[in-house]
Formats: sequence, structure tokens, C-alpha cells
Amino acid sequence: MNLYTLVQLVEVALFAAVLGYGILAHWPSLAVLGGGLLIGKAVLNILAPEGGTILRRSLAGYALGACYVVAGLL
Repeated sequence: MNLYTLVQLVEVALFAAVLGYGILAHWPSLAVLGGGLLIGKAVLNILAPEGGTILRRSLAGYALGACYVVAGLL
């Protein structure tokens, strides 16, 4: 397994744990944050076939995730 793949799997597990803890602890803001992080990771990987650097895809993905978090908190 590639190191980059392993790092991504660990990130997804961590972000899912944040989401799950937010749900189980009845902290909606933490659940929204976990969802936003997962959205950012998903968009980063969805954009991979389009090309571009990891940095540019990360900025696009996590910016979209941040918009989701802000909308969810409002």
C-alpha cells in the first residue's frame, strides 16, 4: 500500500470519528465540522482525474467543506 493512500485512510477514519463523536455526544457543531472535513477529502479525491496539484485540489475541496461548515453553523 502506498504511503499516500495510508495517510488518506487515516484521515478519513479520523474525520469520521469526529463526525460520529459529534452525533453521539449531541454536539451538532462538531458533527457539521466532521462532515465538512469529509466533504473536503471527497472533493480532493474526486478532482484527481482532472489533474492539478494536491495543494490546488486540497484548497478547492476544503474551501467547499468550509462553506458547508459555515452554512451548517448559521
